[in-house]
Amino acid sequence: MPAYHLGQRVNYKPVGGPNSNTSSSTGVIRNEPDMRTGKEPHYEIENMKTHKSSSIKESNIIGPAE
Repeated sequence: MPAYHLGQRVNYKPVGGPNSNTSSSTGVIRNEPDMRTGKEPHYEIENMKTHKSSSIKESNIIGPAE
């Protein structure tokens, strides 16, 4: 079951994983997660600043945005 839902604002790390020293971004989940067999769910997230969309692993999502 997905941890986040369509339209939810989240903070995430676009590269390097959740524990990396890269800055975090804020975005909106635009598509339900891609549930690849035996793999971690990927969410389509639109960056709030650039309006570009990327496929982000669930582990790279830090949590809901305030």
